[in-house]
Amino acid sequence: MKPNLETTLKLNDLFGKLDPEKRVEIIKPKEVKRNETLDRIVEGYEKGLENYGLYEEDKLKIEIPEGEYWYYYIAKSSAPSEIQSKEITEFSLLLEEHENKKYFENFTGYYLSALINSSRDKDFKIITNYLTKTIDWIGYENTKNIVVTGNAGWGVGNRMEDGEITVNGNAGWWVGWNMKDGKITINGNAGYGVGNRMEDGEIHLNGDYESLGGYISGGNIYHKGKLIVRDGRRLI
Repeated sequence: MKPNLETTLKLNDLFGKLDPEKRVEIIKPKEVKRNETLDRIVEGYEKGLENYGLYEEDKLKIEIPEGEYWYYYIAKSSAPSEIQSKEITEFSLLLEEHENKKYFENFTGYYLSALINSSRDKDFKIITNYLTKTIDWIGYENTKNIVVTGNAGWGVGNRMEDGEITVNGNAGWWVGWNMKDGKITINGNAGYGVGNRMEDGEIHLNGDYESLGGYISGGNIYHKGKLIVRDGRRLI
């Protein structure tokens, strides 16, 4: 059973404690103007969330291609492709109406990742600091540059291949799990298993963390500027 993240992290939003030059104005969800593209994104999300739940509960039979993770495959299958960065940011500001739905935390990050991975844009902003729940798996198989304003949940940058992810808040367990390359920066606190099964890349922890992961075969991890893992070898 998934532990309550609040028992392992202080989930107060650290965004307001960042340096003034790092602050970004918070846009309230009601200020987002809906359009045809946003409607398609929301419709795909709702359908994917429904299918995710049905598959999880063994009520929906889908043939998953070999080598695909079923949770991401469902998200990718329901997400419209080649969405612009601005519209993905706007979609992140519409998530409040969905956060009380079952599987919100586990599915939403995969859906955001599917939108980002198929987009032609390179730089993305996801705003979460108005939400009461965290979003897991942001930056799954990432190759782009993503900035998260607010907290993130489990598995930031899972199977990340390139690019950068910056979280201006706290992150949950398994930051950089199965990370293959790229750079992750957590400006708040991080949970257990940082860099678990990490193969390459860099992780920068500017707050506290609970533990390093196992089976780290490559890459570097820094804690408050100090190198604590070099080329997969722990220095502490």
